[in-house]
Amino acid sequence: TSLPGSTFKMVTAVAGLESGIIEPDTEIMDTGVYTYYQDDGPQCWYWRQYRRKHGLVNVSEALEVSCNVFFFDVGRRVGIQGLQEFAAKFGLGEPTGIELYEETGVMAGPEYTQSMGQTWYEGSTLSVAIGQESSQFTPLQLANYIATLVNGGDRYSTHILQSVKSSDFSEVVYEYEPQLLDSVDIDEENLEAVKYGMYLMANEGSVKNAFADLPVEVGAKTGSAQVNAETESNAVFVCFAPYDDPQIAISLVVEKGGSGSTLASIAADILRYYFSAEESR
Repeated sequence: TSLPGSTFKMVTAVAGLESGIIEPDTEIMDTGVYTYYQDDGPQCWYWRQYRRKHGLVNVSEALEVSCNVFFFDVGRRVGIQGLQEFAAKFGLGEPTGIELYEETGVMAGPEYTQSMGQTWYEGSTLSVAIGQESSQFTPLQLANYIATLVNGGDRYSTHILQSVKSSDFSEVVYEYEPQLLDSVDIDEENLEAVKYGMYLMANEGSVKNAFADLPVEVGAKTGSAQVNAETESNAVFVCFAPYDDPQIAISLVVEKGGSGSTLASIAADILRYYFSAEESR
């Protein structure tokens, strides 16, 4: 399991949109430092690294540039229970249904923090909203979450076994039937706003060069999951393709890999092979 980093921001976005807290065109000012609770509050990565601000951004733009302040504000207003509810519907911290033993990870919240003998603060919700705090999900959960998001909200059980054939391959003895585990009710306009944010990141944002020569359009989100102050962050990256008719969702996690943007070229290689192999079949 790994911290999801900024790849969790789509959960916060959907929770905010579906709760009516924001609309697709709602703009929030990136002030660099989020001062709702205290003057020296948590910072946007852009301010921390470059002493710059993203200015006014809507949800799609906030996903493209991964604006922490936007998601701090939305997450605070949604509240930890709302974030937990939507995360569970997307299968984060939940069993995926795969036929093998799996870790189910943990979705951060007061219950888990207190079970570890630590104190939960109201401001802890801000960290959860951007994929930090104590949330830990598996790469498989992240891939299934993206698949659920881009198919319109239906979360299916993951599986390895597709079919069983007779010894001479003449007949199919067993065919796997897709099993619906949960559904996230996502308004089409809200879904498009979130998907478009992932489109912007893949086509205009920090990873655009990796996907420039692919035969399909891609939607993506990077993340860097901080383990502690001393070690390099784990790199997290999720994507899907084709953008208009998704067929494949990918999640990559590399320990101590730094920024998730470094994984984009790996994802692009996988997509290139997948779609060229598909054409040759």
